[in-house]
Amino acid sequence: MTKKEEIILAIDVSSTQLEAHISDGQSVLLRKAFNNNKSGCSQLFKIAQNHNVIRCALEATGGYEQAIAEYFYGSGITVNILNPARVRRYAQGLGILAKTDKIDAYVIERYAREVKPEANFEATKSQLILKRLIYRRSSLKSTIIAEKNRKRIAEKQIVKSINRVINFLEKEVKLIEKSIDQLLQQDIGLQEKVDVLTKQKGIAKITACSLIGLMPELGYLNKQQVASLAGLAPFSRDSGKMKGKRYIQAGRFLARKSLYMPAWVAVMYDQKFKQIYNRLTARGKPPKVAIVAVMRKMIIDANKNLKFYYKNV
Repeated sequence: MTKKEEIILAIDVSSTQLEAHISDGQSVLLRKAFNNNKSGCSQLFKIAQNHNVIRCALEATGGYEQAIAEYFYGSGITVNILNPARVRRYAQGLGILAKTDKIDAYVIERYAREVKPEANFEATKSQLILKRLIYRRSSLKSTIIAEKNRKRIAEKQIVKSINRVINFLEKEVKLIEKSIDQLLQQDIGLQEKVDVLTKQKGIAKITACSLIGLMPELGYLNKQQVASLAGLAPFSRDSGKMKGKRYIQAGRFLARKSLYMPAWVAVMYDQKFKQIYNRLTARGKPPKVAIVAVMRKMIIDANKNLKFYYKNV
């Protein structure tokens, strides 16, 4: 099938609506809004099949895109969940400054047709549930930290209220962790992956679950790809004779965050990681730079270990 004949469904996603744009590159085959619910997703999926859609492209919108994306996983239609910032810069490059749902859907279709991004990794149902549980746990933990910070400067009359909230949230965290345990019991394959990762010093069960849920591609990538995906690959910043500092950016923030404390544990109890940290600090590198290098090595090793597991199952 030639480039012009590729039929693409682009969707501008909001919390309540799916603005669909189907095109073959020469003409618009459909432009219609659907409700972002089970009924609307089902309707749009059937219409996409009837139009012989090859690719479904949509932006990441804080999770609102997941429901419709899951309809297309396993259907033979390529799914592209795109970085909104990249799509917006692409629109600006085209000179499109206006922003409406219909315009956004059109731009997403153009971007997918021209750039042809690789298909998103199709996570299993258990991995998707695990991802949501990990996000929820992280949200609860962040709120607990915020409440504890408020408690430091709160009046006595407020402290009791804060304590009640903290106790409630901590119970919710335990319930989420119980749900994670139940999910692992139900999915033997998921439990085996956790077992593989927890053999590595510094990686406990919750960290392993975080990596599997937030990075389902783990075990299928090369070391450069997995470091970049976690936002742990250093980027150059050179221009002419100026040699700037290398820095990390982008990637999956929560996956990177989940490795920070485990990296310090690994430095304490694993000789290999301790040597990496000491070698860099001895060369004058700041501790944070050295620990990022340890985190990068940890995610590369985790990827290698899971890759070996997949080859032998």
